[in-house]
Amino acid sequence: MKQLTLVLETHLILLAGMCFLPLYPYQIQNVLFYSPKTWYEAQSYCREKCIDLLTFDNMKQIETIVNFLENKYNDAVWFGLWKGKTQRWHWSMPSNDFYNYLPWGSNTNYNCGTYENRSLSSDPCHYAKNFLCFDGKKKGAEQYILSSATMGWSEAQNYCRTNHTDLTSVRNDAENQIIQSLANGMDVWIGLFKDPWEWSDQSNSSLRYWPVEQKIWTEETEHCGALMKNESGKWGQLPCSNKYPFLCVCKVKETTVKVIKLRISLQDSGLDLNNPTIQENILKQLMASTGANINLKWRKQSSGKVFIKEIP
Repeated sequence: MKQLTLVLETHLILLAGMCFLPLYPYQIQNVLFYSPKTWYEAQSYCREKCIDLLTFDNMKQIETIVNFLENKYNDAVWFGLWKGKTQRWHWSMPSNDFYNYLPWGSNTNYNCGTYENRSLSSDPCHYAKNFLCFDGKKKGAEQYILSSATMGWSEAQNYCRTNHTDLTSVRNDAENQIIQSLANGMDVWIGLFKDPWEWSDQSNSSLRYWPVEQKIWTEETEHCGALMKNESGKWGQLPCSNKYPFLCVCKVKETTVKVIKLRISLQDSGLDLNNPTIQENILKQLMASTGANINLKWRKQSSGKVFIKEIP
């Protein structure tokens, strides 16, 4: 236990008391604001009152938020995704990094990525292909699963997320060797995609959680991302001018309490340290000496007093 000693004058009588020291660290929390706003109004409000609109980084976070919102909204809730104008490549498996490990082929015009003979390429997302899933619960080569069925890219992503972890990424040479062996020369879908969507806080999070049928590859602007009630929390793209509740990332003050033992030496034996005025003056001295924004309070003993006389 941390101890502070305050010497008023010379030693004559020793008394001990206890005081509370509440501390106020900040905790980052996701906060739902019910008052409907357009996406841009919600963004301004979050940046003024909190940090920004919410960014999603992983599937566990989505699950937590969806459970939290279960009966708290009727239609849609804005979060921090909006459609920009620049198409960028991402990996489906959530990451803040783009692993441009393999060389690109000549075809990069479409939005969904393929792997064939150690090379990346792209095709229209509705093409039916075999695909490669990744399963984070397994180890070694067993993490990579080649599908026996053929599907479009979005259907393949949904299948992998439902039955494993996600469509596979290709991040390093060891991973490439395993994937090359499994694909065996076939042109297969992997977790590579291109879209114009951006995060309000400028995060590079590659996480997307669209329904399979959602057409997200188009270029039209003025659409923003929302959690959809009728899609069990999956995302929808809606006109940014619509008004909905919204999710902010906020700094929330979290109060914790420390107890400090205080010993005071007195010169005047007639001074009553249990006098409320004297106790208040002592606290003022303590708070002034710390130079920090803290609040101190005395804790009373079972007798109702703060200070007790220590026996030498």
